[in-house]
Amino acid sequence: MTNQLNKAICYIAMLLVFAGIAQAVNDTLYLTLDNAIDLALKNNKSVLIAKEKLNEKSAARAAVFGSFLPQVSLSGTYTRLARSQSFPMTIPIYGNASFQVNDTFGNMIGFTDSIPVMTGAIIETLQMTQKDNYDLRAGVTQTLFTWGKLINAYKIGGLSADMEKETYRKVKEDLKLQVTQTFYQTMLADKGVILMHDAYSQMEKHINQIDKLYKSGMVTNLDLLRAKVQLANIRSQVIRIENGQTIAYTALKAVLGISDEMPIKLEGEFAFQSQETNLDNAIDIALKERAEIKNMQRMVSITNSALWIQRTAILPNVFTAFNYDYKKPYGIGADQWGQDWNVTIGASMPIFDGGSNMFKLKQSKAQLKQAKLGLALVEDGIKLDVKSSYFNLEQEKQILSYQGENVKTAEQALSLAEERYNNGQITNLEYMDTQLALTQAKFDQMTSIANCIIAQVKLLNALGK
Repeated sequence: MTNQLNKAICYIAMLLVFAGIAQAVNDTLYLTLDNAIDLALKNNKSVLIAKEKLNEKSAARAAVFGSFLPQVSLSGTYTRLARSQSFPMTIPIYGNASFQVNDTFGNMIGFTDSIPVMTGAIIETLQMTQKDNYDLRAGVTQTLFTWGKLINAYKIGGLSADMEKETYRKVKEDLKLQVTQTFYQTMLADKGVILMHDAYSQMEKHINQIDKLYKSGMVTNLDLLRAKVQLANIRSQVIRIENGQTIAYTALKAVLGISDEMPIKLEGEFAFQSQETNLDNAIDIALKERAEIKNMQRMVSITNSALWIQRTAILPNVFTAFNYDYKKPYGIGADQWGQDWNVTIGASMPIFDGGSNMFKLKQSKAQLKQAKLGLALVEDGIKLDVKSSYFNLEQEKQILSYQGENVKTAEQALSLAEERYNNGQITNLEYMDTQLALTQAKFDQMTSIANCIIAQVKLLNALGK
């Protein structure tokens, strides 16, 4: 009984697990535009790469700052000599002795006092070095003066980090534009599918009506055949737009960085809210806010700093160094540990480099001129981009302005055509043309809404927002 109960519990647990997996697979991800943008910013590979590049430049900037600080090092060495240096040294031995004293005739008159005299010598070997040598060293080096080289190098590192920050912002803004464009194109595909299904249903109803009229002898077989051909044409369009819908969702999922198997449903209002923009103001904003213009301005500053560094390359650099040693042997012939230290203040400068610095200086000047010309070129490109985006938005707004009235007119025309067709006043072909015109007008209106939304976002992107 216990075994059966355990098996039942395991079976139920397995069912719950599989049910949970199935539920997770079938869960639909509901997305607004803001949700889609947030999801893309978290998952998109280009944004993640740009973020890591920013981290790289920030680390490089911090590394340059380390050049201002003292450089501290520790080292330890052990040296074993094949033979030690030594030399022999004779050491005299002294003793006391008295000497006989004679007068001028050679007769001994006495002895002198006892005085020290060398009585012998021994030979000793003086050890100059030891076979085993140890040295523990701590060193501190500090650059004192470099004519602004370090300051300009740090400035270049900071400007490079700021450029990467702007590039990161630009990548995110471009991704937002791409998500918005793909989001509303997918929304348009959804609405296009609904529209074409409605048109297909209306044509089916119309065929049923023609069939009844044909059976009662009120219309010819030609009208019925034409209606069926039109229905087949609409069905072909339904297949095409459904395929376009599938492609649009696939593209959106790719931009968002989610699995193609994940079902998603778009939410939000499909409507255009116009934001009035003055062209001259738009150009001024873009010339201040665009990442490209800011980065080119920084590039000019970088080349200026690089030029200064190159100009001061031939000037002396002043530094100081302090070393502390704890070593064995300490001193000549002493096999013991001892301490030692030294302080150095020095300067170094190149005397002759074969003209290399002169040509590098010319190279830096040419790079500065290129940067300034590049800045002017970027300004011209930004102005053109803003004007193009501005006039494209104005064009789409003008097109949208009459689309609503066009749809109303087409709806009225279809209502009138249906009434006149039932009364036999127009042909079936005229009626179908009117119905097709309404479908086209509705689709054109939806397309214009999507185009206006996208054009407005493109203009904001062109302004650097």
